Amino acid sequence: MSVDLTAATRRRTPAAKPAKVTAPAGESTAARLLPDDGIVDPIAIEIAASGVRPVALTHTERVLAAARILACGGSQATITARLHVPAKTARTLTAQARRIGDPGDLWAA
Repeated sequence: MSVDLTAATRRRTPAAKPAKVTAPAGESTAARLLPDDGIVDPIAIEIAASGVRPVALTHTERVLAAARILACGGSQATITARLHVPAKTARTLTAQARRIGDPGDLWAA
């Protein structure tokens, strides 16, 4: 059975309050940042870390995706490319990810 995941949307808040998606000026909406809501989506982290396609992430999910990339031998340049973020943001994510280390199995929670 084949499922089209490109049409799926990630809804983080009730229908009455849609999640605000922000993108820095001059960047495409591919660099989406969702508000932190305490929910960590391991599927979104894996998609982002693999670089398959752009995906909206919370800040926590971005740090975990960066940690996953670094744990697999990636670099700051890899983080920039796969997470679709500017180099300055990738530097910040790299520093934060190195503090937490390898996130391990995200499905174990």
